[in-house]
Amino acid sequence: MKKIVHIDLNCFFVQAETLKDSSLKNKCVAVGYDGRRGVISTCSYPARKFGVHSGMPVSEAKRICPNLLVIPGHYQYYENLSRNFFSFLKKKFPILEQASIDECYIDMTDSLPTGNEYNYLFDLQMELYRVTNLKCSIGLGSNKFLAKMGSDYKKPLGLTIMSQDNIPKLLWPLDISKMYGVGKKTAPRLKDLGINTIGDLANCSDMKVRKTLGNLFDYLKSEANGYGDDVVSIEAFDPKSISAERTFSEDSTSYDELKSMIKSCSEDVAKELDYYQKDAISIVIKLRSSDFKTRSKRMSLEKPINGSDQVFFNAMMIFDKFYKGEPIRLIGVGVEKVVERIASVKENKEIKKEDTIIQELNQDMSFGGKIFLAKDLKSKK
Repeated sequence: MKKIVHIDLNCFFVQAETLKDSSLKNKCVAVGYDGRRGVISTCSYPARKFGVHSGMPVSEAKRICPNLLVIPGHYQYYENLSRNFFSFLKKKFPILEQASIDECYIDMTDSLPTGNEYNYLFDLQMELYRVTNLKCSIGLGSNKFLAKMGSDYKKPLGLTIMSQDNIPKLLWPLDISKMYGVGKKTAPRLKDLGINTIGDLANCSDMKVRKTLGNLFDYLKSEANGYGDDVVSIEAFDPKSISAERTFSEDSTSYDELKSMIKSCSEDVAKELDYYQKDAISIVIKLRSSDFKTRSKRMSLEKPINGSDQVFFNAMMIFDKFYKGEPIRLIGVGVEKVVERIASVKENKEIKKEDTIIQELNQDMSFGGKIFLAKDLKSKK
C-alpha cells in the first residue's frame, strides 16, 4: 500500500503578506481588490470566524467583519515564495507533484518510516516552517483523495492520517460539501436527496442519487469509501490555461476603459506564459454584466502566440465582435490549449545575424585583439 502525502500551505497569500508586515499577524486580513466590486481571494483564520470566505464580495465581507483589512495581491511575490517552498521539498522527495501554487502531493512510500509516520511528518512540518517561514497542513493516506482530505481536516498546522481503519470516524461524519470533488452546486442537490455527509454517500445505493451524479456516482462513492488514484506525477506543474480579470468600481460602457483593462489583463497573461515558457493556441474573453450574468467567447488561433501584444491583439478581435455596448462590471482575458514553447525561426535568425556581425567586426580590426559577446566569455577562459 502506498503512502501519499498532501501538503497545503495555510491561507498562503495572507501568510505571504504577514511575512512582509508582521503587524498583520492574528488580525482579520483578506487579499483582494478593496473596491465596491471587489472580491475576496483568500482571508486569514480570524476573518473566517466572522464568516468571511474566498469569492465573497468585499462589501459583504466588511459588513460582517468591520475590522477586516483588505490588501491588494502581490502575485509575483507569492510565486517566488511558492517556488522556494516546493524547491526545498523536491530536494528531499523526488516524487512530487505540484497541484497548484500552494499545494502538492508526494509519494513517500519508500521514505516514510512504518510505525513512525506521524512523528516523521510532524518533524517535516516544523522543518518547513523553520526554513521557509511558511505554515502548512499535512495529510497522509493510501491515495491522493485521502491525503487531500487529511490536510483539509485540521488547519492551520494540521496533521492527519487518513486510513481505511479510521475513515468511518474521521471522514464519514464530514458534511458532504467538504468532500473533495463535490462542487458547490452539487452539494445542495445531494442534500435534497438525503445525502448530508460523506458517510451517507459511501453507503448509498439510491437510484435517484446515481441519476443525479451520473458517471460520477461510482467514482465519488469509491473515494468516499477510501479508494482512489495513488499515482503521483513527477512532471512539473503544468498549467493548461492562464487567465486574468479586472472588476470595475462602477459599471462601464467606455470603449477606451474596457480596452485599457483588456490590455492590462493581456500583459498579466503574457507574463504567466513567459514564466512557464508556454504558447497558447486559443484565447477567450469573459464579460460580466451589471446583472451578474457572465458570458465568454473563445477563438482558436492559426498559430501559437505568447507576447502581450499578440494576446491583446487577438483579445480585441474577439471583444470587438462580441461586445454589444452593455454596462460591464468585470472583464477577463484568458488563453487555453497552452503548449510548450518552441524557439522561433526568428530567434534563430537573430542569433546567426549576431554571430555574423561579430565575425565582420573581427575581420575589419587591423589593430589586433578580438571581440566576444559577454555570454561567450566563460567558454573562452
